Amino acid sequence: MSGPVLARAAGLLALLVLFVMLLARGLALSSGGVLWFIHLVDLVFHEAGHPIFGILGHFPRALGGSLNQVLVPAICTGYFLYHGQRAAGAVALFWTGENVLDVAIYVADGRDMKLPLLAEGLTHDWNWILSELSLRNYAEPIGRAVFLAGVFILLAALGLLAVDLARVATAPASGRVLSSNRPSSGDKNTT
Repeated sequence: MSGPVLARAAGLLALLVLFVMLLARGLALSSGGVLWFIHLVDLVFHEAGHPIFGILGHFPRALGGSLNQVLVPAICTGYFLYHGQRAAGAVALFWTGENVLDVAIYVADGRDMKLPLLAEGLTHDWNWILSELSLRNYAEPIGRAVFLAGVFILLAALGLLAVDLARVATAPASGRVLSSNRPSSGDKNTT
């Protein structure tokens, strides 16, 4: 079995384990372990979104955290898929779906505001957003809908990686290691 096949198989197995962990967590925030670590990484992109989108006004600033949190991995997904790197695109798409689940937790908490914020006195983004839209009492069902959307994205990522694994496993040996079909700079026949 080749290295690219083993790498994709190991990646698919790891993402399947994470998928089960994310489903088991549901709309609760993890308090430790790998999911907590991933949440902290996601939080960096979330917080960066507030000043980035804040130049557009108060509503975009409040929404910008969650928006940026999902946009960064989505842009990475697009980049990898555009360059024909399906396995990397699948992992980035999984990261996108995981971020949508992370946002769903925050949305669902929009009415009750039980999640800890970074500091005392900060505004709960989704409490404010849903209040502005007169939807605060629907925070939990909206959060569940966002969660479901995230699950579909995760399933798409797993499917994409499984298809890429099958493609690489059944491809004739060519000596190529990259997942891209584009010729590399070292190829002599690039006609």
